This record gives sequence, structure tokens and C-alpha cells, in this order.
Amino acid sequence: MEDADSWYKQGNDMMMQEKNEDAILAYDKALNLNPSHASAWNNRGIAMFRLKLYQDAIDCYDKVIELNPNHANAWYNKAKALRGLGQSVLDKANEDRVAAAKIINQSLAIFDSAEKCYDKGEILSGEKT
Repeated sequence: MEDADSWYKQGNDMMMQEKNEDAILAYDKALNLNPSHASAWNNRGIAMFRLKLYQDAIDCYDKVIELNPNHANAWYNKAKALRGLGQSVLDKANEDRVAAAKIINQSLAIFDSAEKCYDKGEILSGEKT
């Protein structure tokens, strides 16, 4: 296949089969042949979104919007990708918060052990009764 539309259609077929990585490769080939193929950019973004590659999806939608500022689907898809990106950042922050709480609890347990060791040392040295 040497024309962008054929690669675009191949990408669409791959998307229908939920083969998002293969779809991206086909859309890339279409875009190498025709960098102004707005539908290929949009659908590449959808495949990226499905793979939770939100920033890559946003970049694709930005390209569509650059080519056609009135492309309603690109604006809608960009909004979904921005929400996905925001949620993934929030999820990461939540995971970090849980991890931080565990680390703090471990630190407190270590300090408690250290305090017991100090107390035992003071008792054994006669500094504490």
C-alpha cells in the first residue's frame, strides 16, 4: 500500500479488532504519506487513548485541531484525554499518599524500637531506674 487512505483504512480495521498498537503503526504510515490527514491523526489519538497514553493522544488531537480548528470530535476527544490524564495523575498521587503513610508508619516503628533501646541502655547503665 502506497497511499495514505489505504493505511488509514488498515488502521481503522485494526481498531475494530482492538489491535491498537497495530492501528497506530498503520496510522503512522498514513501520516508519513500525508501529514495533513486529520482523520488519521484523530484515530491515532483514539488508539493512544485506549492504551492510556493520554499525553500522546492529546498531542494527536492538537495536531487535528491545528489542521482543522472546527473538528468537533478532536475537541471532544482531547477533553476525554485530558480527563484521563488528570485522573491518572490523581491516581498516582493517591498511590504515593498511601505509600508515604506506610513509610511514615515504618519510620515511627523504628523510632519506637530506638526509644526502647535507649531505655534499656539507660536501665543497664544505671542512669534510669
